[in-house]
Amino acid sequence: MRCEKCDGKIVGGCCTKCGALQNGNQIKEVEIDKNEDLKLYNKDFDIVNQNKNLFLIFIFGPLYFSYRGYFLLGTILGIVDYLLLYYMMNNVLGIIIFIFGPAIVFILYMLINRLFYVIFSNYICLLIDKYRVKKIKEKYTKNYKSILKKHKHNKYYFILTLIVYFVLIALFVIVKGIKNGLL
Repeated sequence: MRCEKCDGKIVGGCCTKCGALQNGNQIKEVEIDKNEDLKLYNKDFDIVNQNKNLFLIFIFGPLYFSYRGYFLLGTILGIVDYLLLYYMMNNVLGIIIFIFGPAIVFILYMLINRLFYVIFSNYICLLIDKYRVKKIKEKYTKNYKSILKKHKHNKYYFILTLIVYFVLIALFVIVKGIKNGLL
């Protein structure tokens, strides 16, 4: 049997091509939003998913993770970033610093480092959010949507991470100063 509208094959009273039923009704596709739970959990999902916050990531670098509510990740990456910069300036790039000067090397390092964060930060944040949503769904099977709606990432983590970051840098500078006899 063939469909009257599109001449497609009818199987089980429904056209396989256009979805028309033999009684004249039409079957419509229902779009399922696969990111519905992530949108409930992360109110800025669309901004993060579409990378509309690249300038913010470029400015904050590793501290962007703390801004998004991932205190531990932001703190660890901030410390690793500082130590990597320290290592690069003192050990690896000695000849390049001698030729071009420390300011050029610092600017180059920061540009490359920040581009890395711009490329990968939102992706990592979405992966963590998916994992957290999955854990909430497993723990609260019946009312997980209300828990996802109530979630707010705490931006105070950013300030706390800045405090931890600057205290550790200050301690590092003091220890190096005492070690080198400057303090």
